[in-house]
Amino acid sequence: MKPFLGSFVLPAFLLASTALSANAQKEETSCRACQRLPKCLEDSSVNYEELWKCMTNANLGDPPDNVNSIADLEDWCCEKCLDLGDLPYCQEGKPTGSPSKSPAPSQSPSPTFDCAGECCDCIHTCTIQPDPHYTVWDNTYYDFQGGCDQYAIKNDIIEVQIATRPRSTYSTITQVTVLMKNTSESFKIAAGGAPPTANTIVTGATYSNTGNVHTIDFSGVPSFIKITEWGSNLSLQVVGHGTIFSNSEGMCGSWDLGGVRKSDGTVYSTAGGWAATALTSFPLANSWKIPPPPANQLLIPALDIGGNPICDASKICGPGSAFPCNAVRKLQADKKCKKRCNTIDDEAFADACRLDIKNTGSKSWACQPSYLEPVLEKASPCDFNKPDDEKCKPKKDRKEGYLCHRLGGTCETKCKDKAPPGYTCLKDLCNKKKKPNKPGPKPEARKKKKKCECMVPLPCSRDKK
Repeated sequence: MKPFLGSFVLPAFLLASTALSANAQKEETSCRACQRLPKCLEDSSVNYEELWKCMTNANLGDPPDNVNSIADLEDWCCEKCLDLGDLPYCQEGKPTGSPSKSPAPSQSPSPTFDCAGECCDCIHTCTIQPDPHYTVWDNTYYDFQGGCDQYAIKNDIIEVQIATRPRSTYSTITQVTVLMKNTSESFKIAAGGAPPTANTIVTGATYSNTGNVHTIDFSGVPSFIKITEWGSNLSLQVVGHGTIFSNSEGMCGSWDLGGVRKSDGTVYSTAGGWAATALTSFPLANSWKIPPPPANQLLIPALDIGGNPICDASKICGPGSAFPCNAVRKLQADKKCKKRCNTIDDEAFADACRLDIKNTGSKSWACQPSYLEPVLEKASPCDFNKPDDEKCKPKKDRKEGYLCHRLGGTCETKCKDKAPPGYTCLKDLCNKKKKPNKPGPKPEARKKKKKCECMVPLPCSRDKK
């Protein structure tokens, strides 16, 4: 029998199957690349072609044909990889796993501000996590160790109310309520599940729950609120979009102005780090104290016998204290925790972890979920409007713009008198507003000029322990 010398042709259905398999494999590879998009996007100078190379390790050639920008690339990923549950820039991207959803969401978009400011399309983050540590919209941070029902976020669209309670060696969040003010829909949770978690949010947002994680995703914008139960503590993580969170104030800071302010607009200094601000933050919390119901929408408001709100600076509970210890549970140590604070990527959160261990003696804080999976968007000083003194205006550099504002400062007359601890005054970055010359002879004696200087936070003030 002669050997076969002709070419071998695969049956058509096998060729088609092979092609489909190759396409499926390529699509799977592309979706894995999409998971790397947020990490590659940390370099703000990258363009969409360089971003695609970073995502694919330059192994998949040119970007897809219909991709001509970073936004196109995000849309392409969201369209091609809908089955992935961890794409933070997609509406369906949170939380992971197979969440339960209740009740069924409507198709209505999220209520938004009709705003045209610099930061309507900005994304900022706020995290309040047990001890509790507050990291606000502009990435500054501080501590409050007392017990108080307080506004974390408050504007005309949304309120996020939290309750902190003392536990003798530390304080923690025990309740969170998210209130959509246009519809009166809400999500309410208390640590320990009593009373049970309740949700009525369906308009412009979707509530979902996976294990101990509760997430509210806002429709049409890359924005969500994530609440995590850990032992008998709650942590709050917010990725805010300007169309929903513009004009908000509260313990998460000022969305429009940056920094942290009391309810009367007075600036609160975050200088000195976690430990130092724990000693100075009670007036701030007290100013954002929630009035009695119906304003207070928490499941268990803190009220005295007369129905007045209780807000106390102490982390001590028990007889003679504002809060009894039987109202809370002690820290439940995670015996399986093998991590250490120095394994936490964010330096500020690592410092917070060390302070937690110092306060409580428990090393399990190194496994606190919001430390291990932080929600943190780097904010630029340019994102915030700076309320300069009316008589004192910033100088504009041709290349660098308003340098005072870029440094996170404001132009002030009598700067040295106004500067709180942790701030300094820089010369030559601001100009005194000129008044029009009045007709007639000039006065012989001129009054001493008021200095117009740039009041900025000291760059190292946040690192002091």
